[in-house]
Amino acid sequence: MAVDLTPSALFGAGYSSDGTNITIPISDIQGLTVGEAHATTGNWIEIFYGMCVSAFVHYIELSTADRPTAFKVSPPSRYAVESGALSGTFRETFQFQFWTEYAYGDVVDEP
Repeated sequence: MAVDLTPSALFGAGYSSDGTNITIPISDIQGLTVGEAHATTGNWIEIFYGMCVSAFVHYIELSTADRPTAFKVSPPSRYAVESGALSGTFRETFQFQFWTEYAYGDVVDEP
């Protein structure tokens, strides 16, 4: 099967774009709630975290043959925070690798 890089492959059939805005259903972002996504009272960090989790989950669920060549995702690492203001929480680190055109920074096309 060929690599499917369309946004709807990641975010589902509810993804849309009108040339100015994109729309991603809240339910297509892992763990995101309506409250976290609210435009005036939500939390953009929760949105971004959910998008990272969604990208990782989508990537690992692909068969090896269907994974992009010019994009790699490593499993997130999780560490307990044992001191400081955030003691008792966890720090989670995601690693995304993109292959880009040096001169412009555009993501390269799949070979």
